[in-house]
Amino acid sequence: MMKVVLAALNAKYIHTSLAIRYLASSARDLAPDTTLREYNINQPVGDIAADLYGQKPALLGFACYIWNMGETLRIVNLLKKVSPELKVVLGGPEVSYDAATVLAENPAVDYVIAGEGEEPLRGLLTALQGQGDLGEVAGLAFRDGEQILRSDRPAPPADLGRISCTYDDLAELRDKIIYYECSRGCPFQCQYCLSSTFTGVRFFPLERIKQDLRRFVAAGVKQVKFVDRTFNCNRAFALEIFRFLAGQEGGTNFHFEIAADLLDEETLTFLASVAPGRFQFEIGVQSTYPPTLAIVRRETDWSKIAAAVQRLNAAGNIHLHLDLIAGLPAESYRQFGHSFNDVFALAPGRLQLGFLKLLKGSGVRERARDFGYIHTEHPPYEVLANDDISYEEILRLKGIEDLLEKYQNSHQFEAALSFALRRNTPDAFHFFADFTAYWQERGYQRRAHGLRALYRIFA
Repeated sequence: MMKVVLAALNAKYIHTSLAIRYLASSARDLAPDTTLREYNINQPVGDIAADLYGQKPALLGFACYIWNMGETLRIVNLLKKVSPELKVVLGGPEVSYDAATVLAENPAVDYVIAGEGEEPLRGLLTALQGQGDLGEVAGLAFRDGEQILRSDRPAPPADLGRISCTYDDLAELRDKIIYYECSRGCPFQCQYCLSSTFTGVRFFPLERIKQDLRRFVAAGVKQVKFVDRTFNCNRAFALEIFRFLAGQEGGTNFHFEIAADLLDEETLTFLASVAPGRFQFEIGVQSTYPPTLAIVRRETDWSKIAAAVQRLNAAGNIHLHLDLIAGLPAESYRQFGHSFNDVFALAPGRLQLGFLKLLKGSGVRERARDFGYIHTEHPPYEVLANDDISYEEILRLKGIEDLLEKYQNSHQFEAALSFALRRNTPDAFHFFADFTAYWQERGYQRRAHGLRALYRIFA
């Protein structure tokens, strides 16, 4: 019997891997002796490799993302040196769009699965057990001697009615974040996002979803984070889940990524009645500049977003997390300041200032030359500059992001910050830009600061 280990290097200790649980569940009949191993990127590579070596797998699989690709390859290379007979398969978004290149550049990797992994993994296991042909496995790239071969057929979409996400270890995960999905795909085509490479949205069976969520609540899970790209793209489906979760006992918090401009009156009215702390919403505004939104094909209605956020804020029972992305095409430093002010004025619980990452397979990466992009060559492929924003301006925004986290998002300085923003400053963006210049002129960025020190600097 083949021993299979499916591993993931999470970004933080409190995170869990949804992907490897799906894979293990979908292939359990072919590989009953399958073990899941989770680590985080802050652990020593040697320690992780030693633990995996002790499992003695015949096949080792890794879920690969921008935050763990480097460490994953270091672990694989180490293990192949001491266990050359080990077979290694990689999957996930970081290897799906250049599978042949990944194999060519990494001799320690034997197979790469591109796309949804459930069916290709079953095909790979069947072939390794002598009952199939690797060349017939859709979505699989592999070595054949000195050649690198890849199936002409893409990985088929998984049957969402058949696969399941089995969290068998809930007792051990009570203080961790449980990741979950009700759907796959996204109705939008935002060109900076990998969801734009797929068309349509598929939903898991509603009753199965409710059954899983009941288990999470009963187990006392601290937080369930839905990874659906646009949770409320189907209004009726989303409202059904909202109503179901609002009626559950227990203190589990549920985090959703939503499109605020899709919230209708019925949903907004219901959400105002939900117990405080039950839900939190992440709303990806990204930009309010129409030419930028048109280029990246993000279809939003800013007036509806603002109105919905104001309604949600007025109810005061749902934590709101609004996102902006710096470095998008056609949005200059000055224009980004307008987007910043638009979102800041809505007073979200958290305003996250992120930076564009030119992800493999994304439309923006494919057109990087058109916009003069300069970005880091290795994951996370973060933008350094483009035709509309310089590296110096990106660095200024990095400084603003730091102070935004320290002073605004921490909620430790609300009265002082409100007073400062009312005094002799044209808007919030100018205030944080000036504060950043002051901070850096004095070298405060070069050392850590406790809460009292932050108050003294602000005063």
